[in-house]
Amino acid sequence: MKLLTDLHIHTIASGHAYSSVTEIVQRANQLNLEAIAITDHGPGLPDGPHVYHFENQRRFFNIPGKCLVLSGVEEDLAGPNGEVFLPENVLNFLEIVLVGFHPYPNCWVKINSKRAVIKSLLKAMEKPYIKGVTHPVNDWFDLSSDEIKQIVKNALPTSTAVELNLSKTIGLEDKLFEFLDLVGEYNAPLMINSDAHILHEVGDFKVLDKFIHKIVPENVVNKNYNSVKSFFGINR
Repeated sequence: MKLLTDLHIHTIASGHAYSSVTEIVQRANQLNLEAIAITDHGPGLPDGPHVYHFENQRRFFNIPGKCLVLSGVEEDLAGPNGEVFLPENVLNFLEIVLVGFHPYPNCWVKINSKRAVIKSLLKAMEKPYIKGVTHPVNDWFDLSSDEIKQIVKNALPTSTAVELNLSKTIGLEDKLFEFLDLVGEYNAPLMINSDAHILHEVGDFKVLDKFIHKIVPENVVNKNYNSVKSFFGINR
């Protein structure tokens, strides 16, 4: 399976990534990708980008090149009922709105129970502007099989994609195999992304070979730009 889009990419605006939008776009065009999404962390990240950073992403629409540059964010949970940090008018404007759970010091996720976090995430998935859950399998928030199942089971009814994050696979292979089995069982929308934090990681899908036997191609929502456009409701 050939992937022609990468919908989870960070720039220097995230504070812990190392490449500019220009560098990332140049790399994406070199790889002949059809589309990428710039999904810097939201304002919930300590010293994260200001809301203006996201409001100003309309400037992406006129970037030259064959690869389309989509506006986006990787948001964080901010409360018990699926709250995130950006205002709704900005979230409705952005084309690719993803949500994850990162244990930043003193953040809402860090100081609450896993049960509360999962409950909030499931509610966030019901919000129409949230279309993806990043790295539900990771090495810092050890979810049980049942907790991962709850997320995957909720994906199709809420039209929210769950992510196979190719930057977070080492030591997690068995859990990811189990996750992909659940994706197939529940016919969940699946996005496969690099989570690039530097330009050479953009569109780097080599590790996908390890998991390809577990993936139902029809479940993948970012195989190409047409599939992205259809699933995320993009009008470009």
